[in-house]
Amino acid sequence: MPTPRIVVGYDGSPAARKAARWALDEAQRIDAPVELLYAYEWPTYVPAAAMMPAAAVYPDSETDDAVGDMLGKAIAAAGDSHPFVRVRSRVEHGTAAVALTQRGADAGLLVVGGPRHSAVRNLLGSTSASVSAHARCPVVVVRGEPRTTDPVVAGVNDSPTAGLVLRFAFEQAAVRGVPLRAVHGWPAPDGGRDLLSDANLAAVAARHRRLDEIVACWRQRFPQVPVTTEIMVGPPGEVLAEAAAGAQLVVAGARIRRALRVALRPSIGRHLLHRARCSIALVHSARPAIRF
Repeated sequence: MPTPRIVVGYDGSPAARKAARWALDEAQRIDAPVELLYAYEWPTYVPAAAMMPAAAVYPDSETDDAVGDMLGKAIAAAGDSHPFVRVRSRVEHGTAAVALTQRGADAGLLVVGGPRHSAVRNLLGSTSASVSAHARCPVVVVRGEPRTTDPVVAGVNDSPTAGLVLRFAFEQAAVRGVPLRAVHGWPAPDGGRDLLSDANLAAVAARHRRLDEIVACWRQRFPQVPVTTEIMVGPPGEVLAEAAAGAQLVVAGARIRRALRVALRPSIGRHLLHRARCSIALVHSARPAIRF
């Protein structure tokens, strides 16, 4: 069975070019095709003051030619840098987030560029945040300039994706030849101000044993990857963002958001998108949760 394609949101910007390089490197490692997806939406309305009906405004031939030329140059550059990777382009008329989510329905991976969010984007959202919330395959948001020796960090919690997060993280650490840090964030119990109390120390030790158990099977499958397991005290999102400092990739689980009220709830993924300076991989699944 052929390896599912990697879909890259591409608009020619520096962030998109960085995302394309990341995707091409990954495609070269796993022998997967790459699709560069450009999406744009044009207005289909007329001003409210207009007294006569008018035709909708659609892209003209010059715009289409410019988009085709940009994508052609991107494919040519990919051929020079990654000659054995199969690359094609696709243009969709619509919002980028919707187009990427739809194309990702049968893809193996979605890759988007991810510059640090402004305050406005934090409030209103962005393409990367929307795709990460609704995609059905893993989503990688590429940002930062990591060193090739930086580790991979995996956030392991009681989400339905704990096993898939570790699998993805181990695979990424293995192909890069770097260590893996498996991190679990433990919010201290209400009223548990004394973190060194016997009860809290026992709780941390129990969670560390459980984390080691979950990691053990993946450690056996990837014996070449040096692994450390850590329990860090604090809200999981904040803990993982802190652990991501100095990493080249942080991997976390994500649930598909189907309603606005759910999408606006705090989540580890949203926290990482707002705070992490390195690339972020969000892995989706509906499998039963692994409980701590």
